[in-house]
Amino acid sequence: MSCNIPVQEGVRKPADCKCYSAVMRTYSALHDEPHIVAMDAAIRVYRFHHPEDNKRDAHLTVERWLAEGHVH
Repeated sequence: MSCNIPVQEGVRKPADCKCYSAVMRTYSALHDEPHIVAMDAAIRVYRFHHPEDNKRDAHLTVERWLAEGHVH
């Protein structure tokens, strides 16, 4: 049985974004830093690529990607 949890509106799917690997690399590169520092850097990279997204959507998108990728 598969899990069909819907993606929240405003959250982009990794397959839809060319910046996905840059966001994940940024977070991973800061593995020695506190989570909040690495998360902030990843969100900044995301927002550079998607200035049209509001802060909430950017945060939710990056948070979802990191949770799915089990990074850090």
